Amino acid sequence: MIDEGPSPEDVRRFSDETGYCPACGAEIWDAAPRCPECGRWIDGATESQHPEQAAARRKMMALIAILTLLGFTGLLAILRIF
Repeated sequence: MIDEGPSPEDVRRFSDETGYCPACGAEIWDAAPRCPECGRWIDGATESQHPEQAAARRKMMALIAILTLLGFTGLLAILRIF
């Protein structure tokens, strides 16, 4: 017997108990032992955000940190001139 995972109707009904597979981004149950889409063993280690959204957020935070650092460096350089 093959476990096909939750049906789309079940996912909609219990959407607050789902997460995303860290490997393929499929929406799965939080407590799923294995992703029904890609077959990766999860053991409950699901992501709360879609992997693409999480990666975009990390890149944006890194960009903000770099721009802030450059701003402070520029400000210090200007203050040393005067």
